[in-house]
Amino acid sequence: MVKSVKPNVGIKGMDVVMSNLNKEIVKIKAGSGAGLIEAAILIRRDMEFTSPKIPIDYGNLRASWFTVTGFGLGAGSRGGTGAPFKGPKAGELAADRAKAVSEGQGIAQSYSNKGLMLMMGFSANYAMFVHENVGANFKRPGSGAKFFEAALKRNKGKILEIIRSNAQIK
Repeated sequence: MVKSVKPNVGIKGMDVVMSNLNKEIVKIKAGSGAGLIEAAILIRRDMEFTSPKIPIDYGNLRASWFTVTGFGLGAGSRGGTGAPFKGPKAGELAADRAKAVSEGQGIAQSYSNKGLMLMMGFSANYAMFVHENVGANFKRPGSGAKFFEAALKRNKGKILEIIRSNAQIK
């Protein structure tokens, strides 16, 4: 966690130095937050195009993707892909996503003075079952169980590099 530094008032010019340092700390925090968002985008795209891919039936699991952020500046959120839910349980799935985002925003609010937070995942009530269903024969070519876990593991180095490059003092 990055905190502002309080100036030592006994040294001439220290207030200017400390003010500049605190401005840089804010920039690092904002850059780190941007890096977290960029990393979430990378993970979502990876699950779409690299095996194991997100399994598709109606497309509701993909549509249930959400992110919630907390960067000490309040909470932000984003729903799924923008595609509406389909099928007989579309209303229930939409309500589940709204609930997941709302709960995530509550968690993010608790981070308002503590640091950075990004939550990402799938809100469909069956997401964990599909993710863990190693023996399933999914319809979509290249799709499979552990799609989220695999994307995170596969992109660990890229995620760290994205965050590092965004947090860098320029």
